[in-house]
Amino acid sequence: MNIKKIENISAIVIIVALFLPWISAGNSYMSVTISGIKAAGMGGAAVIIWLFPLLAIGVIVADVISNENLAKYLAIAAGILPLVYLLTRGGDFFAAAGIGVYLTIIASVAMLLGAFKIVKIP
Repeated sequence: MNIKKIENISAIVIIVALFLPWISAGNSYMSVTISGIKAAGMGGAAVIIWLFPLLAIGVIVADVISNENLAKYLAIAAGILPLVYLLTRGGDFFAAAGIGVYLTIIASVAMLLGAFKIVKIP
């Protein structure tokens, strides 16, 4: 496994971001934070959130077994799914979005750039 590949770094960031706050709301008296795991456990369309770390793990596993073709397709899926899901939430979602959402979006963009060989780490 080449840990210096941008796809692998992005996959690790997506996995870590699941444990960080995804929704942060409150005022000076009360604050509420919900992690990605709790958000995924709420049911409904949020169940798709479970696919983000599963696809990221798939990218790492495909790299470990040296299957470049599979790793490329998994990296594309692991980049597109979170990006489309999170950017289509719209409305007031980004007013309450936490650091986990933003890290997932950044890692998804980086994953796509790495999968299409636009960005490489020397």
